[in-house]
Parts: sequence; structure tokens; C-alpha cells
Amino acid sequence: MSMEGAAMKRLGIFGCILLIAGLCGCALVPAPKPAPLPPEPEPAPVPVVVVPQGTAKELFKAGVDALQHGDGVKARPLLQQVLVLEPSHKNAASLLLQIDANPVEMLGKEYFPYKVQPGDTLSLIARRFLGDHFKFYILARYNDIIISDNLEAGRSIKIPGKKPPPSKVTAPIPVEQADTSDISNLRLAEAKKLYSDGRFTDSINTLEHIESEGGGNPEVSDFLITVYVAYAKKLTGSGRFAEADKLLSKALNTYPGNERLRKQSDQIGVYRNAEQTYAEGNQWQSSGQLTKAYVAYANTLKLEPDHAGAKAALARIKPQVVEAYYADSVRARRRQNFTEAIDSLDRLLEIDPNHELAKSNRAEIKAILEREQSGPRRK
Repeated sequence: MSMEGAAMKRLGIFGCILLIAGLCGCALVPAPKPAPLPPEPEPAPVPVVVVPQGTAKELFKAGVDALQHGDGVKARPLLQQVLVLEPSHKNAASLLLQIDANPVEMLGKEYFPYKVQPGDTLSLIARRFLGDHFKFYILARYNDIIISDNLEAGRSIKIPGKKPPPSKVTAPIPVEQADTSDISNLRLAEAKKLYSDGRFTDSINTLEHIESEGGGNPEVSDFLITVYVAYAKKLTGSGRFAEADKLLSKALNTYPGNERLRKQSDQIGVYRNAEQTYAEGNQWQSSGQLTKAYVAYANTLKLEPDHAGAKAALARIKPQVVEAYYADSVRARRRQNFTEAIDSLDRLLEIDPNHELAKSNRAEIKAILEREQSGPRRK
């Protein structure tokens, strides 16, 4: 082999070595790490559905109460659960429909004005003109009324449809036999709201109407008695004794053995005597005889402990009466009439037990009387 051939062979071998080394060097370079996978999205929280608990009757009553206070959101699950328990409950289905329905589309654009009468409620008006007590909620929404059982007499509302003849507007609402229990509960809830608003007469009319329709039950009767008693107390407190007497006489004719009514009726005489005694106190005060006025006011409070007028009058004249009794005791002592002096001081101390000067004078006078009773000592 020539020199040139040998050199070429060495160069070829050297080139192969360099190629292999290069390839090995490339193999030693670490491959880039793959990009991290994005985290899996957390699953959306499963909404917790709270199923209202209770019987269909209890849930329906709660749903009606919520709608009467304008709370359709609260009423919806209650009425839905009623339909789960009783799929044929037509009143629950009707009220559920009224929550989302468009009032104008449901009842129509045509309407006539109606002036609310004393004792009216939306359920009664709905029964009279729409034929269904339980359309009270859609009628409330039709009139933009939020709290459906807060309806004042004299207010004008819209009644959908054509105006009926006057005879129908004023005609008594016919007795409804179907669904008496549901209607009684609806009317009872209205009566309770009227009572809480201080509308005793309207509440009584509503409750008496329930009973006259045959929808009475122990709960209705018990609440009617409660309203009778509360209204009688209000009438008595304002001095309207004859009206209170008449109201309770009517109530006792319906519930002759009721102890609460009888007790309240007996109290009318006591309240009447208290007012008479209070009036006497005012007369004594006007004539300047404050000690007699004080006695009359105190007797008033014995008859009626919560009599605000007597309490205020006593507080107002007490300082003057204390001074008057003390002055009487001083004058009696100067006349050597110690018995009369002690009597005046005792009356003073009944009013103001902490009157130190009165206690001191009384002790001195008692000591004098004891000395007089023991007589002169023998030597």
C-alpha cells in the first residue's frame, strides 16, 4: 500500500471515530421534559335540595301564609312538595301557577275599579268576582299588592273583567262546600293578620264568617275567643264599657261556658268602678284637696293596677301630699293632739317610707304618749 493510501485510510478511521463520538455526545444530552398537564377542573358542587318536611296540609298552610306575605320564593318549594304528596291537590297547583304567571295574561287587560269594604280581604274578593278564594295571590299581583292580607277599607283596586251588576257586587258570598278545610285555613291566616294589625272588628267578622260557612274548628273558635277578649279590653280601656259589655254578651251567647269570656265580662264592672274612682280623684285635685285626690288615685290602682292616668297623677302630686301630711302633723302636735299627729305621719310614711324627719317626729311623739300613759313615778 502506498503512503497516500495509508494516510487516507487513517483519515477515514479518524472521521468514523469523530462521527461516533458526536453521535454518542448527542445521546448524552437529556431530552426536554414534557409540559405538565393542566389540572383537571374541580367538579361543580351539587346543589343541596332541602325537601320541606310535614304533611300536605301543613305544607299547604305554610305555602299560603308565605304568599299572603308576598314571598313566592318561599312558597314555591312548599307547594311543590304538596303536589308530590298529593298530586291531585288542585289549590296547590293553582297557587303554584300564580307565582310565575303574568297577571295580565292570566286575568285579562279589561278591569273595573272596586272600593274595598270593611271586612273585605283579597280571598273574599277573589271568591266573589273570580269564583275562587285561592286566586287571591294573582289578584294581589294584578294590583301590585305585596302583602295580600293587608287591605284597608276604602282603597280602590282593579277587578279583572267587566263590571257586574250592582246586585252581584253587594250580594252575600255563597257558601262553598268543597275544600272547606283549605279555605278555613286561608281565612284563619287572614284573621290572624288583621288581629295583629289591630283590626279587631274585621278579624271577628272574618272568623264569624268561617263558622257560619261550616268551616269552624277548635282552632278557629279558640282564636275567635282571643279576639273577643282583646277587643273587649281595648274598648274597656278607652271607657267604652257599654260596647264591651255588648260584645262579650254576644260572645257568651255563642260560647256560654267559656271561662276567659266570663272573666273578662266580670272585669268590666271592676274597670267601670276604677274609672269612676279616678274621676273622683280628678275632682278632688281640681278643688285643691290633694290628700283626698291621692287616696282616690291609690284606690283606682287597687282596682286596675295598670291604670296609666292614676299612676301619672300619683307621681305628679306625691311631693305636695307628703308636705301636706307633714304640715298636718306639725299643727296637730302644737295643739297637743298627738294621736292626730301620729295618724298624719303614718299616712305620710305609707307614701314615703324613707322620710327621716317623719320617722324621727313619730318616735318622739310615741315616747311622749308612753310617758303620759305610764303616769308620774312615785318617790
